[in-house]
Amino acid sequence: SRFSVLGLLFSVHSLRFTAMPSDEYLGKVLDEKYRLERLLGQGGMGAVYLAVHLGTERYVALKLITPQFMRNEEFVQRFKREARAAGRLRHPNVVDVTDFGFASVRGENVAYLVMEYLDGCTLGDVLKEETRLPLEWVVDILEQVSSAVHEAHQQGIVHRDLKPENIWLEPNRLGGYRVKVLDFGIAKLAEVDSS
Repeated sequence: SRFSVLGLLFSVHSLRFTAMPSDEYLGKVLDEKYRLERLLGQGGMGAVYLAVHLGTERYVALKLITPQFMRNEEFVQRFKREARAAGRLRHPNVVDVTDFGFASVRGENVAYLVMEYLDGCTLGDVLKEETRLPLEWVVDILEQVSSAVHEAHQQGIVHRDLKPENIWLEPNRLGGYRVKVLDFGIAKLAEVDSS
């Protein structure tokens, strides 16, 4: 039922952020702007942290790219291009990218991407618990994801990794949710035909 799935959204969120291991970057401040508070998740390119913007005291999600990638100049240039493109992409169903940069932590250069911090969980988390979703939920999710992807395509951005783990369900105060598509930061900029 809708109630059980929304309950799952909140319970998965609570479980996800309580049992994370300690990390060498916790407590560090990047660019004198962002303090890393808690590890939220890890992937092949780095990790995502709950961070605090020191000027506004607002929570943000900060994706920290591991130092090994910084040794590749082609990667650094691609990261800059894609971070700028993701930052220009404004849509209610796309996670808002607010900043990116490069910093030195423990003598190593790292890249970072700052996004709005979202409550909730991924569609992948829900599908692990629920074998079937109500048809109206599926239609609503697909409409919101399609709207986000359409806007990205209008700007020449192709996601390349659209999967349930990159579709976030954010509960709202009305008992529903808003879909947010994540990880346009690793998207490939499409060649836009100017003809």
